[in-house]
Amino acid sequence: MRVIIIGCEYAGKSTLAKNLLEWGRKHDMRFHLDDHFTIPDASLSKEDREVMLTLSPAFKERFQRFQDVYHVRLLRNFRDAIEVGFYSENTIYGPLYYGYKPEFLAIRHGRELEKELPSDTILVLLTASPEVIVKRMEMDPHEYQVIRKEDVPILLQKFEEEFRASTIHAKIRIDTSNRTPEETLQEFLAQARPYLTSEDLIRIMMNEGKEG
Repeated sequence: MRVIIIGCEYAGKSTLAKNLLEWGRKHDMRFHLDDHFTIPDASLSKEDREVMLTLSPAFKERFQRFQDVYHVRLLRNFRDAIEVGFYSENTIYGPLYYGYKPEFLAIRHGRELEKELPSDTILVLLTASPEVIVKRMEMDPHEYQVIRKEDVPILLQKFEEEFRASTIHAKIRIDTSNRTPEETLQEFLAQARPYLTSEDLIRIMMNEGKEG
C-alpha cells in the first residue's frame, strides 16, 4: 500500500500516518514513513532545523525540490510507504510562508512528479472546519508552526484545489472535524479498500485475526 497524505496543518496528517503505521505492523505491512516535508525538516536535529529556517528562499526551494524528486523513488522502491505532505507543501506553503518566487519549480512540479508515481498510489486529503483547525492550533501548538490563524480558510481551499487537480486516480477525502483518530483510520481503511491491490487485500485478510 502506497499512500500520500495531504492537508492543512492541524488536519491530522501525522496522527493518521502513525496510526496507519501501527495498523500496518499487524497486517504484514511494514510501512516506510516520511513525515518531514514541512520546513524546517522534522527529521533534522533542533540545531539544524534552526539553521534551515535562516536559509534563503532559493536554498529552501532547492532542498525541498530535491527531496520531492528523491521520495518519488522511495515510493517506487517500497512496497508499503506513507508520504505526509510531500510536494503539496511546496505548492501551497512555498509562496505563502517560504518566500518562493512564482517561477520556482517546486511550486508547480507536482503534476510532473505524479507521472512517475506507482499506479497504485492513494492520495488522501484530510480536512476540517476552520474553527476546528484554529481550536487545535490553540490547544496544542506545534513548535515550528507554519500556518497563520487568519490564513486557515484560504489554506483549506488551496489544499482542496490541489487535491482536485491531482492526476492520481485513487483519491480519498476525509473530514476529521468530528472524528477521533481511530475513526479517521477506519474511514481511511474503508475508503481505501476499492483501490488496494490483490496482494494488499490478501495480506490484510491473512492477518485480520492478529489485531490483539
